[in-house]
Amino acid sequence: MDTRHVPNLEICQEFDTLCKEKGIVVPETEFYWNIKNKTLTSKPYRYIHTTKYRNLPAPLVSEQGEIFNKVGAKNFIKAYGDVFNFPGTGMVGDLGVINLMRRPNMGMKMLNYLIETGRVTEL
Repeated sequence: MDTRHVPNLEICQEFDTLCKEKGIVVPETEFYWNIKNKTLTSKPYRYIHTTKYRNLPAPLVSEQGEIFNKVGAKNFIKAYGDVFNFPGTGMVGDLGVINLMRRPNMGMKMLNYLIETGRVTEL
């Protein structure tokens, strides 16, 4: 399976944990990480008794883009500067942030930061 447009397992685990801590409901995603096998699947594993065997949402770049549109470019520009330590990110602009969203790990790290800091309270 092509994983170029899906964030890695570790970042998705952080996303899942942050959403649970903040009480954020994660919408259905096209792909999920299977924790047991560390593989991607297109169907969520519904039988959840332990966190050891369940699946984690793995938002595609396009799904992250939908969140980006909802949250707004200014929040993602702020996250870009804070997470990746780039001063003067006001010069990045909308197009620069959208280009960054083509990198699923980078986009997911920014989204995790926005959730952690309370700038995103729902998805």
